[in-house]
Amino acid sequence: MHFNKLISFILVSLISFSLLSQARDFNPPSKTKPPKNTKFEFDPDNLVIGGSLGAVFGNVTLIDVAPSVGYLLTDNYLVGISARYMYYEDRTYAPAFIYKTNIYGGGIFNQYFFLENFLAHAEYELLNLDSPININKRINLSSFFVGGGYRSSLGGNSYASILVLFNLNDSAESPYTNPIIRVGFGIGLY
Repeated sequence: MHFNKLISFILVSLISFSLLSQARDFNPPSKTKPPKNTKFEFDPDNLVIGGSLGAVFGNVTLIDVAPSVGYLLTDNYLVGISARYMYYEDRTYAPAFIYKTNIYGGGIFNQYFFLENFLAHAEYELLNLDSPININKRINLSSFFVGGGYRSSLGGNSYASILVLFNLNDSAESPYTNPIIRVGFGIGLY
């Protein structure tokens, strides 16, 4: 089941990129212009390094560190990978029961920028954690996030962003509660 969702995500991403590529202006080749090179060439100026940090304290303690690296395929389309580490502790039922776990994993994401500072976001993430249902067992948990956000320049090539995401694969074992609000940052190397 999770594999089908991953395949669907990859197909949607590829179709989205294909549609973006087709939306560009088309100029038929002329005899005076040499044809453009259509082969992909890696440009380090299109790399974006960023991530997010988060913390919640109280009956539930959560510390979240998530670095990411992205690549601008076009001026409006960013794809990337992320890593994630979370420390999660729930004392809601203390002292009878205290749930603690170290969560780690990673994911792939894509963002489409429109109206200058707004963005659409889709992401697949795989996390490994202690099951809150069976505490003697570690599980892999897949999440598929969709949503949108706003990105604001901090000067130069750096920016801050806020995202509102929904986990379409929500479960009782998920460390997330819908909606998920992320505040992040990025530094473009271009």
